[in-house]
Amino acid sequence: MKKLFIFLGLALLLCTLTACGKQSAARAERSKPRVSITSDSVTLRRVPAANAMIEPDGTLKIDDVALPQPDEKRAQLQLLFGHLQMLRQQAVAEAKPDPDHAAIPVATTPEIEQLKTELLQEIPPLQAYADSFGNLRAERR
Repeated sequence: MKKLFIFLGLALLLCTLTACGKQSAARAERSKPRVSITSDSVTLRRVPAANAMIEPDGTLKIDDVALPQPDEKRAQLQLLFGHLQMLRQQAVAEAKPDPDHAAIPVATTPEIEQLKTELLQEIPPLQAYADSFGNLRAERR
């Protein structure tokens, strides 16, 4: 009987350690810098910085505060948004169904690279999010 309790205790400990390992991996994945592309916004994430968001009209927000941009920069942000949306639509159309609705990794294009480089140079608050562009993720929703 004593051996049964020891065996059950070890089994419970093993299950607990396995669950903690899965949570750690998920937490590590969430903390990576990335660009999340949804149907209505592009969000640049970088822990511990606040999220930056590009809206369809070219509005740039950091921590939900709109940063005023000249019309030229706003047009570039709007163009970047459009390119990322096309990339997302293509990725979602080609992806296999996923019941977990996991984000789909996508590769950048030369047009996105060029716009990103220009915008990072010309908009200083965006420079903190440069690493995020190395991990583009198309959200299924």
